[in-house]
Amino acid sequence: MEKLQRYIVVDDDRTNNLICEHVIKNWDPKAQVQLFLEPEVALRNIEKIREDFGVPVLLFLDVNMPTMSGWEFLDVFKTFNEDIRNSFKIYILTSSTEDFSKEAEEYPFVSGFLSKPLQKKYLEEIKLEMDYERM
Repeated sequence: MEKLQRYIVVDDDRTNNLICEHVIKNWDPKAQVQLFLEPEVALRNIEKIREDFGVPVLLFLDVNMPTMSGWEFLDVFKTFNEDIRNSFKIYILTSSTEDFSKEAEEYPFVSGFLSKPLQKKYLEEIKLEMDYERM
């Protein structure tokens, strides 16, 4: 089974970003990982994407960030064309204990919620889910 190989982490916490990169690279040594401390920069980068990656880019998004919340990020993301939106699989990665299921109803392209820190088992579960979806 081939792994995903493209990952984006959007979180204002440098330590969390480094943990995510470490976990991803240990699980998938060939991974291309992009880390963004500023959600606005991540959105500009994503908006430029016009190619099909063959498999979705896995994007981990923090909810609580100072300049733009994860929800505001998703509001902008949902305005992108369908080709771009379909190239991404988005998971909210949060340390909050708050239940975000009500807010998430507005964003059907959010695949789920994960507790920080990112763990290898999350990546394995996501991979299994994506393999099942392709069947």
